[in-house]
Amino acid sequence: MKFGTTLSIILMGTLMVCAQDSTPGQKERKPALLQSQIKGLLVIALPDGSQAGAATQMNATAVEGTGFQLRFNQQVGPLMKGATAEVEKFMKVRHAGALPSGYGVEFGFANKHSLKDGPSAAVACALMTEAILAGTPLDPGFAATGDMTATGEVRPIGGVAAKIRGASKKNCTIFAVPKSNAKSIDDLYLTEGLGAVTEIQIISVAKFEEALAVATLTKSEAVESALADFAMVQKAVLRNENNARHPKVQAKLRSVLETIPGHHSARLVALHGQGRAPAKLSLVGSLEAIEIKAGQLAQLLNSDDLGASRGFDDPLRDTVFELNRLRATIDPRTTGLLDGYRKIAEFFKAHRSKNSLDGGEQGELRNLIKALNEARAELRNSREVREELMNE
Repeated sequence: MKFGTTLSIILMGTLMVCAQDSTPGQKERKPALLQSQIKGLLVIALPDGSQAGAATQMNATAVEGTGFQLRFNQQVGPLMKGATAEVEKFMKVRHAGALPSGYGVEFGFANKHSLKDGPSAAVACALMTEAILAGTPLDPGFAATGDMTATGEVRPIGGVAAKIRGASKKNCTIFAVPKSNAKSIDDLYLTEGLGAVTEIQIISVAKFEEALAVATLTKSEAVESALADFAMVQKAVLRNENNARHPKVQAKLRSVLETIPGHHSARLVALHGQGRAPAKLSLVGSLEAIEIKAGQLAQLLNSDDLGASRGFDDPLRDTVFELNRLRATIDPRTTGLLDGYRKIAEFFKAHRSKNSLDGGEQGELRNLIKALNEARAELRNSREVREELMNE
């Protein structure tokens, strides 16, 4: 055999051995976990304009396919599909070169019989995918909401207050929300009290990594310690809100915030104890609160339940009272809108015993409706207000 031929055979054999060593490794790369779960949040709009929230189990399963892809196993709307596509891009970059060969991830809701839409499941889907790819199980007491970009930035969503209530009722202990929604948490404190933001550890996050730090079953020692410290504060404050003032409680809260700066529950309890808690609703929170009361008023005026005052059971009187009480907490720019509804409610309260209105009373009502529409138009045409709403 010629030397050249022998060398060619040796080289070919070496190349073949190298190819055989690398190919099986690529084919056999599998996900670290085959399944993951997390609690996602759903919101339902009620007839009066308010929202009801509920936590629902979300599942993720690694499935064999032609390549890495994220998809739902049930029909979802275009906003949810678009958000999932961003999560897929993020994961492809984050795990570049280490994605399992021939596997994708399939998501599903425990409740499969209603159409889901909206981008708020993006963070939850990202965390479940990370658990499957990295082998990091998620804390069963953790819940999350938030949109997400392909760069891992957590973006704001709607219905935060309702989702916090839903998570609390499902016995969740930690809830991650977008940092951009922090004002909505302050609004919840103002409308429902300290207990509403204390019974669950609400943590605002701006990046995926911040959510991951509190979502995994095995957390860093510092994070575990901070969460345990706040759990102690929770018990004390839920027993008596005045305990928020205690120097030892304030010291623990400072420690929690040093470790988890986005721990919004700790921030609000600390401010409450210092007498520096938020005193005014945000612009969005003010408009939402006013429109909810307006919806309740409209339902009442369209019902056969106006009647005369019936002692303690008087919905119209209660509506007037709530509108007056709300006036002290709203953004001053929305006062005109609230006053419009408040004066209409007071008008019907004063005239509800009549079967019909005389000419003067009809004119008065027309003027009240005109004033309400002018207040609404003033807000709608305000550049300052529009720009602030766009940036919320």
